[in-house]
Amino acid sequence: MKDEIDFKELLKEPIRLFGLTYIYFLLAGGLLGAYYIWNINDISRNTIAPVVLKDSSQFVLDIPMQRGTFIAPVNVVEVAKPTKELIAKGANLYKANCASCHGDNGMGDGLSAAALAVKPRNFHSPEGWKNGRKISNIYKTLQEGILLSGMPAFNYTPAEDRFAMIHYIRTFAPDFPVDSVSELLELEKTYNLSKGMQLPAQIPVKMALQKVVQESNAEEKMVDQFCESMDEAARNDVGAKIAMAVSRNEQKIATVALVAHGRNLDEFIKIVSSDPVTIGFKPDVVRLTSQEWSALYSYLSKVNRKG
Repeated sequence: MKDEIDFKELLKEPIRLFGLTYIYFLLAGGLLGAYYIWNINDISRNTIAPVVLKDSSQFVLDIPMQRGTFIAPVNVVEVAKPTKELIAKGANLYKANCASCHGDNGMGDGLSAAALAVKPRNFHSPEGWKNGRKISNIYKTLQEGILLSGMPAFNYTPAEDRFAMIHYIRTFAPDFPVDSVSELLELEKTYNLSKGMQLPAQIPVKMALQKVVQESNAEEKMVDQFCESMDEAARNDVGAKIAMAVSRNEQKIATVALVAHGRNLDEFIKIVSSDPVTIGFKPDVVRLTSQEWSALYSYLSKVNRKG
């Protein structure tokens, strides 16, 4: 056995150097690990901006503003018969109202279809019609809409226009079923189509809420004015003096003044006497004489009218 390494022998047998590769791999791994630690902040940084989804709770579909209108009467049996005039009219109405979702050819592939949670109806397919494919069925859909699938109601359009759209839609396929006379008469009975219909006006819910807030603000202002004026009014008005004497909460009494509007004296006495403490009066208000009740009622009613 030799005590020293004979490097000349190593050159003759390079395979003996293989054991030294362990040191090379160890050094390389250490260098890579050190590089990773030194650059860990840059390595873990996302260079692509993340996609932030919008809060779906903020997607609010409000009802449109519509004026009150009268839906002209129609003869259901006659208007249920397709004519060239009705089909031509329906084609124009379809393009204006339906094509964006259902597509120009009724395939359910309109420009807006991709954004809808429920795919629009393909009028060429007989499958999946929720209300059916007869004229009376489609009219029901146009009248009431289908909430779960996002189909809006067209109850604000004239009945004849809806029949025109139905006739045009039924040109997309040759196998639409035909209504019996009894089914058409039932449709007439359901919607009183021969008498016409008066549709009330409607405003968006957001606007309605704004109006409620405005009215509430007006009532709040009235309550404040009532509380501020009671002391001064008590100098000259017997009813105001009685109101101060029996009052536990002037703001609640002001609310009673609003409620008392349009009610007679007897109703007012019943309202106050039923639970005086809750609505801002002292319990002994029930001991007022008829003249005192009358004076109190007169004062509160007068304050309401001023508001």
